[in-house]
Amino acid sequence: MIRPPRVALTLLAVTLVACQPTPPVAATPTPTPVRTLAVIVSAPAGAPVSGASVCAFTVAGEQERCGETSAAGTARLSLHPGTYSVHVTPRQGTRLRAAQVWAEVVDADATTAVRLDPHSTISGTIRDEEGTTVTGAGICANPPSTTEAPTCARSGAQGVYAIDVVAGTYKVDVTGPPGGKLIPQWGRGRLSSEEADIIDVRTTDVRDFDMTLVKGVLLTGVVRGPSGPIQDAQVCMRTLAAPLPWDCERTNKNGSYLALREPGQYYLWTVPPDNVRLVAQWYDHVLEGVSTTAITLDRDRSIDVSLDPGPQFRGKVRTTDGEPVAAALVCVDTRFPTGRICRPTGSDGSYQVTTRSEDYVVQVIPPASADLINEFWSRKRFWIDADGVSLGNADRTLDLTLRKGVRITGVVRDTRGVPLEAATLNILDEAGPLIGAATDVSGTYAIVVPPGKYQIEVFAPFRGERGDLLSQAPRDIMVSGFTRYDVILEDVNP
Repeated sequence: MIRPPRVALTLLAVTLVACQPTPPVAATPTPTPVRTLAVIVSAPAGAPVSGASVCAFTVAGEQERCGETSAAGTARLSLHPGTYSVHVTPRQGTRLRAAQVWAEVVDADATTAVRLDPHSTISGTIRDEEGTTVTGAGICANPPSTTEAPTCARSGAQGVYAIDVVAGTYKVDVTGPPGGKLIPQWGRGRLSSEEADIIDVRTTDVRDFDMTLVKGVLLTGVVRGPSGPIQDAQVCMRTLAAPLPWDCERTNKNGSYLALREPGQYYLWTVPPDNVRLVAQWYDHVLEGVSTTAITLDRDRSIDVSLDPGPQFRGKVRTTDGEPVAAALVCVDTRFPTGRICRPTGSDGSYQVTTRSEDYVVQVIPPASADLINEFWSRKRFWIDADGVSLGNADRTLDLTLRKGVRITGVVRDTRGVPLEAATLNILDEAGPLIGAATDVSGTYAIVVPPGKYQIEVFAPFRGERGDLLSQAPRDIMVSGFTRYDVILEDVNP
């Protein structure tokens, strides 16, 4: 047997050892960076809020870190880089509302400011006429603003409700639970926002703001035309018990309507939508209000309505420069009112008003955003002076023109600084009253007139809890361009 040389074995062993891999060196872990988020918490006047709880939550909703504001109103949180939802909760008894903001802490330390608004509570109990508490009623606190949404709640098991709101002034409306046949109202016992009581919770809570809901009856039915059910028709009712305005309901896609009303006698008027060629109608299938018959609602009833075709006014509304006026309203009515019908203009200024054959006065109401003058045809200030326009069995074309003017606008308030809804203003020239306006829920009004010298008079709302305000006698005002004119109505007994 031949053996390999000893030297060869030795070289092989050395070669095997040299080919084995070198063991890896363990990497040193990189520390996760930490950033500081400074949260500065203040009240509306800028005063620092101390003792508030400040917590940062990840986008996934996990709580990362909490802290408490110092006497200077600042809390500092050590956080990993990322985006956080920062929740700030004031300590008990401060009358401040909790708040939440988003903050990014990425490449460096960051700072965010949070303002806590003062908050108050409006509370009370909802009952029906028999004194039974109402569960599940919807109650909303409406701010004096055309842009802010109301804050709402529902009554509990004993009819008790509580609404947490930002400190301010509000009007409250309440709606009964589904199926309860309880008539919605404004607090207390009011039928509209214009009449509602003003609730002032700027410095204190309002408790025991109780309301009583009246049980109603239902009027239902279907509105049809020659082609079938009509969607978006208005079924309007007005009570004979008091000088109240029309209250309307709209039909659904099946032409059905449902009106919940207090028992009593009512006039019933049905107005088709503007996209069908049908004539408005009074109960029972008559075209003039003087010929109508009142309906009696002493129980649930059903009344169907059939509308008929009719002739139209049609044309275009333009400015004196020839520009089409979109979103204006063209309104027609008889000289002694029997049912005013208004229809909007399209993007090219075109309109159509379907109505019965009769003599009419025609008014054009410009869109609120346009500095155009509200006038009757042709260029008359009041319906009594307006030129008559006849409509026979055939359509009639009537093009209308609006003049440009200048705007007078402002806010009417009482001495508490509370905006007054439904205050009225008149502009007078040498010939007497020229035009009037009413304030909206925010107390704001707007009137467009030709440039000139005028007098302006202001009348306090005649309903609601602010019947103790003095009206403002006529005062001189010069209008050459956009004019701001705010009003404060004094108390009768200051």
